[in-house]
Amino acid sequence: MKITCSACGKSHQSNAKLEASLKKLQPGQKLRLKCSQCGESIPLGRDSLRQGPSSTSQVNPPPPPDTSWLEEGIFDDEEVVSDIPQAIVLMQSGEACDNVGSALSGLGYRAEVTDDLDQVLERMQFINYTCMVMHTDARPEELDQNRLHRYICSLEMSRRRNIFYVLIGSNFKTFYNIQALACSANLVVNEKDAPYFAVILRKAIPEYEELFGPYMDELKIQGK
Repeated sequence: MKITCSACGKSHQSNAKLEASLKKLQPGQKLRLKCSQCGESIPLGRDSLRQGPSSTSQVNPPPPPDTSWLEEGIFDDEEVVSDIPQAIVLMQSGEACDNVGSALSGLGYRAEVTDDLDQVLERMQFINYTCMVMHTDARPEELDQNRLHRYICSLEMSRRRNIFYVLIGSNFKTFYNIQALACSANLVVNEKDAPYFAVILRKAIPEYEELFGPYMDELKIQGK
């Protein structure tokens, strides 16, 4: 008779003395054997004698995963790897929009592109995007009246600091940090430079992480 500890899985060999003691037990009585590896107690009863080499507590393995989706190659959104950085872009469709979307995808972002302001505001309530890009010329109102911009500016700093906020428009000067700071953004890009958006991000994001990375790491250590 083999005895297996349900806590750590170590197998223990039975002996004649133990089996004789088990035979003397009354129905419902238990002996407790101490596991030599983890010290947990292993309950044994008369029924253990009839189990042969199996464990005293049978554990059924979980069923194999469902792979019926392989043929179609479609799976639920919930199964998408959660640590892929996500980005959302508010722009009207066109060549500039395509350049922005391609640049983000090329940097490893899972990018969503839309021209629906209400949809962006709704999705940002539930999804922690790490990059947000907005083309301001597509909106009729001034920037300080833009609902999305006001929402970004009102976020708690514990969330805002994790969003790389980019503004694109004809009145911006690319990489002009003073202008970005005045607009509460991380980066501003002139719309004529949209074809070079991939190069711009490859320069701007590492510089941002180099400047603020140690500070943000320290905040995480402090639980802030």
